[in-house]
Amino acid sequence: MTVMAGKKATTKAPKIQRLVTPLVLQRKRHRLAQKRRRATKKREEAAEYQKLLAQRLKEAKERKLERRRTASHSKSSVTRTDSVSSAGGKK
Repeated sequence: MTVMAGKKATTKAPKIQRLVTPLVLQRKRHRLAQKRRRATKKREEAAEYQKLLAQRLKEAKERKLERRRTASHSKSSVTRTDSVSSAGGKK
């Protein structure tokens, strides 16, 4: 309470803080639980996605190997027939 010369006495009220009620605590618990659930879900989805990527990478590698095998096999058979036909033509 302060009194200035020739003025009315004024009072200064304290700042009002937020009350920590059971409802506020319940909401906080709910918010944190949602956060934990989201984190768990994200972790599981990330693991599932990594598994899918690994599978696709493996399949792509197998397809690439298969293409190499068939390409090298067909090239070698083509070169053999060419060498035989060209050698036969020189005689």
